[in-house]
Amino acid sequence: MTGAEYIAAFLASKHVRHVFLMTGGAATFMIDAIGNRDDIDYICMQHEQAAAMAADAVWRTDGTLGVAMATSGPGATNLLTGIACSYFDSIPALHITGQVNMRESAMLGGASPRQIGFQETKIVEMARPITKYAVQVRTGEELRQELEKAYRIAMSGRMGPVLIDVPMDLQQAEVGHLSPAVTPEPTATDPAAVAVAAAAVNQALAGVTRPLIYWGAGVGLAGVAPEVERWVRATGVPMVSSWNGATYFDHDLPGFCGTVGVYGNRGGNFLVQNCDFLLVLGSRLDNRQRTGNTRNFAPSARVVVLDVDVEELAKYQADGYVTVPLNFRDLPVVLDQVRLPRPSNAWVNHVALMQERYLGKHAGRTAITGAQSPYAVIQRINRLVDHDAIIANDTGAALCWFFQTFHRTGQTIFTAGGNSPMGYSLPAAIAAKLTAPDRQVICFSGDGGFQLNLQELQTAVHYELDITIVILNNGGYGIIKQFQDAYMQGRYHATGVGYSQPDFGKIAYAYGLDYHRIERPDQITPEMFSHKGLRILDVILEEGTTIEPKAEMGRPINDQFPYLDDAELAEGNAFIDYKRH
Repeated sequence: MTGAEYIAAFLASKHVRHVFLMTGGAATFMIDAIGNRDDIDYICMQHEQAAAMAADAVWRTDGTLGVAMATSGPGATNLLTGIACSYFDSIPALHITGQVNMRESAMLGGASPRQIGFQETKIVEMARPITKYAVQVRTGEELRQELEKAYRIAMSGRMGPVLIDVPMDLQQAEVGHLSPAVTPEPTATDPAAVAVAAAAVNQALAGVTRPLIYWGAGVGLAGVAPEVERWVRATGVPMVSSWNGATYFDHDLPGFCGTVGVYGNRGGNFLVQNCDFLLVLGSRLDNRQRTGNTRNFAPSARVVVLDVDVEELAKYQADGYVTVPLNFRDLPVVLDQVRLPRPSNAWVNHVALMQERYLGKHAGRTAITGAQSPYAVIQRINRLVDHDAIIANDTGAALCWFFQTFHRTGQTIFTAGGNSPMGYSLPAAIAAKLTAPDRQVICFSGDGGFQLNLQELQTAVHYELDITIVILNNGGYGIIKQFQDAYMQGRYHATGVGYSQPDFGKIAYAYGLDYHRIERPDQITPEMFSHKGLRILDVILEEGTTIEPKAEMGRPINDQFPYLDDAELAEGNAFIDYKRH
């Protein structure tokens, strides 16, 4: 086989069904090799950034490796935003880039010009900080070894993206036949490591009366969510979660009290701040969860963090947390040995009050009296979508409204949480529909974010995909406007001033899509989420529609805007002495 044929055969052997790409000269031999096979296919995106985002969404949809391919130079560099999405959220993906012929490369010693070959770019060096592994291959033997190595690295430990750069002359050279892949043996449970982890948690539990579990995305990424959910139910201990963790369990879980953080549920935030023990399972606790002042997070608790990444654990030393490195596939074994105490009656009653008062109780108050509430819109959609629907989310205010409101039962709900680029949700929804064609797929976006990958409507049209696109249209960049209201006296530079949007009805017409202008939640009907057709729901919101609640700068997560009166604030903080300053 040629190098290009070998790559296609290798991907097919790993059960990759789709390679998301945009063509270009340095990748044409590889694309041709894929196109000549019956067991794998390419998907033509309109932008390489969208191809990388689509590859990211494949694993989030069904747990298989996503693959993107691009040509050299601008094609390769356009992948970087999507690669970063996978890197920060621990999503395995394989990115393959074409490169100029080795004989015309500036990378092979001698002088060091900026560029010799047309569109030659050092993509490996650029991608290395946001990949688990990045390499250029130069021989057939390297190609065979590095493909298998990169795949193994992407799928093991804390997962993540990898990149292989393949010169054009190697794509055309004979490299030999594909050897049968050796399936690695599953890593055996280490009883000693499990015992150490369980002992560390149990030691920290001494004297605890107000325990709380924090569910992070690592639980789901490791494939142990069902076992952990059963354990949480059995303990009777209340639980909160991160947004990226929220897709891995049933929100009807009796002890679930909401997602937490700057834009988190008030009740869940009160519990984090008032607990005396917080067990964190696979979350990196970024500054959208703890705020920029980490000392204000769980101030009365012993915090124990279990994580697969020792570098993540190292950052907690200054905070005094107990940190436990762990292969998360062993998490259920560890938890079976953890002896969580039954919460005190006072804590149980407080948890019940927080659930009753705040969980799913977004009033959707807005700055404009009588305006359509995004919270009411999402609650209605929540009731209409299938139990196993896939919902891809974008960023900004639309993302916050969704995760503050949506009550997940069996749906797959996700976003690129760590990198959080505008324009993510449409290519992600396209990948989800191609990966799971029998499931309902919904794309949530804002009017600003939707414009960044608007061109991918053509991809959805070309492949005749059935997707409902929900645009929460608040006239642009609402999350930044809210920030400008709080800190810049309402000066809307580059938001209200300089920003504009097209008529989405005319955009829908141009692409041959159904279009629905939504001015009241009851205008949204079940037929709008049917499996047949591509449509836009343009949900019209007032420009002053705000994200509520939100912790503003300098405030801990248990004191969010709109600010509660002193009596309700004191009830939420019943176990600590908190005074608003």
